[in-house]
Amino acid sequence: MKIPDLDWLSYLPEIELADFWQRRANDLCHRREVQLFGHRLVVESNEAGLFTAVSLALNQYSQTSQTKSPLGTLQLIVQSMRQPPGPAPDDLMQQLTYSGSGDWLMMQLGGWGMAHLDLAKRRGTAVLDPQLAARPELVAQCVLHTLLLNLVIGHGYGMLHASCLVRDGVALLLLAPHNTGKSTTALRLALAGFRLLTDSMVFVDGDGFLHGYPVGLAKLRGDMVDQFPTVRPFLQPEIVRQETKYRVDLRSVNPNFVQETAVQPKKVILCLLSRHDEPETVIVDVGETAVIQAILQNSLYVDQPQVWQKNVENLQQLLVGETAVALKLGRDHARLVQVLETLSQRPQ
Repeated sequence: MKIPDLDWLSYLPEIELADFWQRRANDLCHRREVQLFGHRLVVESNEAGLFTAVSLALNQYSQTSQTKSPLGTLQLIVQSMRQPPGPAPDDLMQQLTYSGSGDWLMMQLGGWGMAHLDLAKRRGTAVLDPQLAARPELVAQCVLHTLLLNLVIGHGYGMLHASCLVRDGVALLLLAPHNTGKSTTALRLALAGFRLLTDSMVFVDGDGFLHGYPVGLAKLRGDMVDQFPTVRPFLQPEIVRQETKYRVDLRSVNPNFVQETAVQPKKVILCLLSRHDEPETVIVDVGETAVIQAILQNSLYVDQPQVWQKNVENLQQLLVGETAVALKLGRDHARLVQVLETLSQRPQ
C-alpha cells in the first residue's frame, strides 16, 4: 500500500494522540532565572505556583553582588501519583529515602514524589504530587535544599558544618560535636553584637568569600529555651534527629543580628568547642593537625573523591594558617561572651 503524499501535520489537530509519557501535560511552560551565591540558576515548571517554594528556599542563602558562572537547571513538575498519598505530613523530612551512584542522586519523597539530580549535567528534576506542591515550605525544605546544596558543592565550593559569626572584619567559625553548645554559643554572640551568617553550613568560594545557609537561623535545645527570654516569642519547634529543637530566625527578632551578605573576612578564627564544669571558658591554641582533623570531621556532605578533594583544598586554603583554638565552654555565660570578644580582637 502506498501512503499518499499528504500534509500529515494538518491532520494532527483532528486526532487525539495519547500523551503516554505525560510530556504534554508536564510541559515546562513557566521559566525563571534566579541567583544563588552569584550564579545564575534556571528554574522551569509546569505550574507557576512552585516558584513560591523557590523563593522560600533562596531566602535562606546569603546574598552577594558577585557574578559567577551558571549553576544549572531545576525542573519542577506537578503530577498526580497513581495512588493518592493524602496531605503531605509536617515530618516529611523524616520519611525521605536517598540513593545515588557516580554523578547522580535520587530522593524518594515517600508517596509524594521523587527527585533526581545529574551533577554532570547540573540538572535536577523533581516530580511532586499536588498535595506536596501545595506546601511550598515543605518543597523548599525537603526537595530544593538538597538539590541546591549538591549543585553548589559540585560547583567547587568548600563546605564546613559550622556556625559563622562576623564583626569588624573578623569571622568566628564554631565547630563542635552534636549537643556540645555550638548553637547556644552562636546565639549568645549574636545577641551580644556579633552578626550571625549561619548556624549550620559555611561555603567558601575561590575568592575567599564566606557564604551561608541557612542565613540567620539558630536552633536551641529545649533545656536552653528559658535562657533566652527575648527570643522565646519567635521560637518554632522542629524535629532534628528524633529530638525536638526550637528554631529562631533572627531576622524576625532584629535584622541587625544577622549577616545576610557574603563576607570576605580579614581574619578567620576557628574555634573547636567542648564543655567542662568550671565557670571559666578556657582557650588553648591548636596546631595545623587539629585544624585538618576538624575539617575532615565537619565537611562530609559529598563523598565523591574529586569533589571531596576540591572541598578540602578550599577549606585548607582558608583555615590553615589562621588562628585556631580549642575552646572549653564554662558555665559563666557572661564571661564566655567576653572571652570570645577578646579573642576576636587578638592580633594575628
